[in-house]
Amino acid sequence: MNDIKMVATDLDGTFFDNQRKINQEKFDKLLTYFEAHDMHFVIATGNDQPLVDMIFEPFIGRFDYNVNNGAQVKTKTGKSLRSSAFTRTDLPEIQALIEQDDTMHFRHGIIFNGIQDSYMLAHYKGIGDLYQDIRWYFPNLKFIDQISDIPANEEIVKVIFSAAESEAKNFIKHTNEAFSEKYHATTSGYGAIDVIPANTNKATGLAYLLDYYDLNADQVMAFGDGFNDLEMLNFVGEPRSMPNGDAYLINHFKNAIASNDQDGVLDTIITELALPLT
Repeated sequence: MNDIKMVATDLDGTFFDNQRKINQEKFDKLLTYFEAHDMHFVIATGNDQPLVDMIFEPFIGRFDYNVNNGAQVKTKTGKSLRSSAFTRTDLPEIQALIEQDDTMHFRHGIIFNGIQDSYMLAHYKGIGDLYQDIRWYFPNLKFIDQISDIPANEEIVKVIFSAAESEAKNFIKHTNEAFSEKYHATTSGYGAIDVIPANTNKATGLAYLLDYYDLNADQVMAFGDGFNDLEMLNFVGEPRSMPNGDAYLINHFKNAIASNDQDGVLDTIITELALPLT
């Protein structure tokens, strides 16, 4: 595996432990090695850049971004390579698509995730057992009465909500069958749903970074635990599923050497790339 020049990793259930933390000392050593050997570390997540920057503040400028499930791609120096956004007419259509089933059990309400800010329809405020959890991901969430309240200069790159797992599966299946030319619905598991523009995923986002660095997919090791990682794992030369992840991924890809709660990503990189880190 001497040809690996890039590592891309999901966060929740993958790079994060169950307390949403990482081994910062080990990560710092890994990045120092990567920087000395012209290698690249990519955060590939369904989360947005503000959250990534909040968590990885000590490391900003040392990793690349493939965020919002590939809708936004930036280099470590801040150069924007991709911004895949919905049109304004898409947004009410997506809202209607989500709300058409009045029996949906919302675990948190609809959020329109933008490049500048994120917006929740006010009638969903406080709704669902995951409402407080989602506020951790969107601490500056703004509440709006209707979609037209979103500022005209805002680009919405993702629409998210959570439901019961069976409802989520049905929604994803229907959306991807009926609206595949416009939208792509995916999940990180547990009923969490992201609706993103068509042809947008972590693999298509990663391709922008590979083109920028003049690399190919065979030179990438990638880690993931959920179905929003599937395209990326199928795309790269060295995919690794997390042993704590979705059963489908566990059975279809080589597993990381340990779970997310045991530094699985970092230790797999160090071990399998034979890095001289202590």
